[in-house]
Amino acid sequence: MTIELLIESLVSIAAIALMVGMAWLIFKTPSPTITEELARERLAFDEPDFSPVQWLIDRDGRAALAEGADGDYALVSRLGLELVTRRYPGAVMKVADCDGVLIVAPLDPGATEISLAADDAAQWARKFQEVVAL
Repeated sequence: MTIELLIESLVSIAAIALMVGMAWLIFKTPSPTITEELARERLAFDEPDFSPVQWLIDRDGRAALAEGADGDYALVSRLGLELVTRRYPGAVMKVADCDGVLIVAPLDPGATEISLAADDAAQWARKFQEVVAL
């Protein structure tokens, strides 16, 4: 290997490292922490006909679950740097309480399982068992 090829390789590696570092500095933004206000705003935009009656917000701000006046449920969660919403009838969600963590697994094949750590997890799990039993 010649010295010129080695120098060109080192300059290329340094340039790539500089570009990656600049992109990280410019585009790094923290993921949004979901609060009831932020979830309510996003839900109003995505599902304007949904009227939330009760909220379950994750302690760490990863997700929020809303019960609607018509018996539907809406899930607001993070996807990358954005918030996304999904609306479901209660009967199409499998829900379990695991030591204060509500595990929500929609039967929609495109949806992922969401965990909500909250004080009311057991109460919400019972609510879903009542919905499925109807």
